[in-house]
Amino acid sequence: IPDSLRVTAVPQTLHRVERDSLELKCEVSKSTAQHSHVSIAWYRQRGSEAPVEIISLSRDFVLRAGATYAQRHATGDVRLDKVGETTSKLTIYNLHPSDQGEFYCEAAEWIQDPDESWYAMTRKRSQGTIVNVQATDKEFSVRLETEKRMYIVGEPVEFRCILEAQNIPDRYFSISWAFNSSLIASLGPNAVPVLNNEFAQREALGQLKVAKESDNVFVLKIYRLRLEDSGKYNCRVTEREKTVTGDFIDKESKRPKNIPITVLPLKTSISLEIINNASNVLEGESLRFGCNVRSSVGPQSRLSITWQLVDKQNRRSEIVRLDRDGTLQPGPLYAERSSYGGIQMEQVRPGSFTLEIFNSVRADEGHYECRVAEWMRTLDGEWQIAGERHAGTAVTITALEAGFAVTAISRTPGVTYNESFDLQCIIKPHYPSWVPVSVTWRFQPAGSSEFHDLVTFTRDGGVQWGDRYLGFRTRTAIEKAESSNNVRLSISRASDTEAGKYQCVAELWRKNYNSSWTRLADRTSNLLEIRVLRPGKC
Repeated sequence: IPDSLRVTAVPQTLHRVERDSLELKCEVSKSTAQHSHVSIAWYRQRGSEAPVEIISLSRDFVLRAGATYAQRHATGDVRLDKVGETTSKLTIYNLHPSDQGEFYCEAAEWIQDPDESWYAMTRKRSQGTIVNVQATDKEFSVRLETEKRMYIVGEPVEFRCILEAQNIPDRYFSISWAFNSSLIASLGPNAVPVLNNEFAQREALGQLKVAKESDNVFVLKIYRLRLEDSGKYNCRVTEREKTVTGDFIDKESKRPKNIPITVLPLKTSISLEIINNASNVLEGESLRFGCNVRSSVGPQSRLSITWQLVDKQNRRSEIVRLDRDGTLQPGPLYAERSSYGGIQMEQVRPGSFTLEIFNSVRADEGHYECRVAEWMRTLDGEWQIAGERHAGTAVTITALEAGFAVTAISRTPGVTYNESFDLQCIIKPHYPSWVPVSVTWRFQPAGSSEFHDLVTFTRDGGVQWGDRYLGFRTRTAIEKAESSNNVRLSISRASDTEAGKYQCVAELWRKNYNSSWTRLADRTSNLLEIRVLRPGKC
C-alpha cells in the first residue's frame, strides 16, 4: 500500500508572555485507496527531554489530554479543534512559563487487518514551532498623586492613580475611586467609567471627569471644587483574570494611602447682626426679626438669606429662604402656613431683611438664626459661595392657658325684693383684648338641681341668650370690660325667680392661621348663691 500520509505545519518561532494564548495549526492528509483511519497528537519537547503529550485524537475519534495537561483541558484552557477537512488547531489559553518549548504534531494512518485488528501503517510528524513564554512578575504597585493639598473654592484638582507593573497591556485591571471611603466611580478593563450618585450628575454637567489616560495612568479631575469636596480621596486597583467564557474574575487588589485635601471658601467680607422685637412673647403675638448684612465687596456679589429655627429638642428646620436670584421659598414645614400669610420675609432695603411670624404658637419657641451666604461669579461664569455667616437670637413663648383661671364674685349675696344686684366674672391673667375668651353665666334656680345657660358673651364679642329663662332678658344687662375679659351681669327688680345659684364658665380660644378655631382651655368658677328677701324679712 503506497504511503500517502502528509503532515505539515508552518515552522516558526513565537514569543509569548505568561497568561497569553497560543494557537497552532497542523494539516494532515492522505490519499490511500483502502479504508483507513488517522490519529493525531500534539507534543511539546524541550531540548533532550522526552516529548510531553499535550492532547490527542485517536483513530476512533476519542479526545484525550496527556497527563501533564489533563487538568487544564478539563477547565477549558487546552483545546483541539478540527478546522476544515484536513486541519486541526491546538489552542492553549493562559500560557504558563512551563509551556515553553518546541511544539509539533504527529499523525498516524491506521489500517484494519482481516482479523479486525488495527496497526499503524505509517507515522509522521510535522516541523516544529518554537514557543518562548516570558514569565510575568505578577506583583504590581499603585501610587496616588495630586499637585497640592490646599485649594480654594472654584479651583480644579486632578488626582492621578499610577499603576506600576510588568506587561500591563497584556493584563486586565479595573480601577475604582473613593471619596471619604464611599465609592464614587469605577472603570473596568474596558475603561468605560461608571459614576455614582451626585458625581454622575456633575460628570454629566461637565464638572468632573474620570478617565484612563494611558495603560498605567488613571485620572479623576474635578474642574470646579466646592466646599463639600474637602475630604479624603483614594483609588483602588484590582487585577482581573479573563476566563474562557469571556467573564472576568477578581484577583489581587491594592490601594495607596489616602490623600486628604481641604477646600477653603473664597474670602468674604460680610458681617451681620440680628434684631428681635421681643425675647419673651405671649402665644398668639407676632414675632419680628431683622437681619442686617454689611459687605464691602459691592454689587459684584449676591446674597442668599435663610431663616432657620432650632427648637427645644435641638431640631433644625428651615423657615424661609431668599435665593441669590430673588426667589422666595418657604421651608417644607412652613409652606402651608406661609400660603395663608402667616410667614412673611422681605428685603426692606439693600442688606436689610425681615422675618415676621404672625399668630405665634408654642412650637415657634426656640433659637432663630439668620444664615447669610455671599456668592461671587467665577471666571467661567459659575456662582460660588465666597463665605457664610450666621447670627441668632432666642425666643420664649408663654402659653395662653398658663395661669388661666376664673372667679365669680358678688357684693350683695342677699338682695331685697325688687332691688338690683351685680355679678362679676373675673378672668385671670389679664389678657390683651385680641385674645378670644367666651364667658357664659349659668343659673340654677332655688329648689332645682340643674344648671342652665343664662347668657353667653361669645369669643367674637356677640351675646347669645339661653332660651330657658326668657324673663331674665328684659331685666338683665351684660357688659364686658374694654380693658379685660371680665364680664358683669346686672339684674334689676329682683324677684323669687332670680334666687338661686350662679356660676360662670370661661373658654380660652385661639384663631389659627387657616381661620379655624382651637379651644385651648376652659375653666369653671365658684358658685354664687343669691337670696332674694321680701321687705321686712331678714
